[in-house]
Amino acid sequence: MLPALKPQSQSQVIATIGEFFEAGGFLMWPILGCSVVVLGLTIERYLMLRKGRVVPTVVGQAVEQICQGRTDVVAAPIAEAQAPAARVLAAGLRRRGLPVADVEKAMEDQAAKEAMRLRANVRGVSLMAAVAPLLGLLGTVLGIAEAFGDVEQSGLGKPETLAAGIKVALYTTIFGLFVAIPATLIAAHLQGRVRKLLLAISETVAPAIEAIAGRPPVAVTPRASGAEEAGHAA
Repeated sequence: MLPALKPQSQSQVIATIGEFFEAGGFLMWPILGCSVVVLGLTIERYLMLRKGRVVPTVVGQAVEQICQGRTDVVAAPIAEAQAPAARVLAAGLRRRGLPVADVEKAMEDQAAKEAMRLRANVRGVSLMAAVAPLLGLLGTVLGIAEAFGDVEQSGLGKPETLAAGIKVALYTTIFGLFVAIPATLIAAHLQGRVRKLLLAISETVAPAIEAIAGRPPVAVTPRASGAEEAGHAA
């Protein structure tokens, strides 16, 4: 019978991770810093990119009031609200009575600003996803250069020494990819979440545009006086 394989204890696993991290060299620390930044920004964005916070129910209720002609009732509360959808609606209310095109332009401009705010820290996650593998590659290049430097001094009597040096040099690239791949997926997921929220903002406030805007003036052609009509008839 084959001997049963004993599972590694927790202390052995921790020792293995510690050895892996230590063998990678000093550039493992910046890569670890990238992973911490990604974790922090991800948690912050998940807390901020909640639909109830971006498009609260009060905005939908305000749109209903506006469509019913009670704009004055909701103008002040919406102007004081801090939600992105509320700020977009408030931008339209500030153009109250103007043509539809002006109201739409004001709300679109505000929506663009809100999109930048919603995507702010998502760019940080994308940046860490790009920087982490580059740091890993840098560590690998430096490690390989060091390994060949040792071979240059001591000769190639033991090829396994060079192989061991290259293996250790690859640790930083491995660690960098471990950080970059999840960060890339997280950034893509957050970008999709932002797009859905922007669409939700647009769908929520769109019915109020025509109610906020004033009716365009109707061009009326002045009628000719009776004397002029008689002159034309003659």
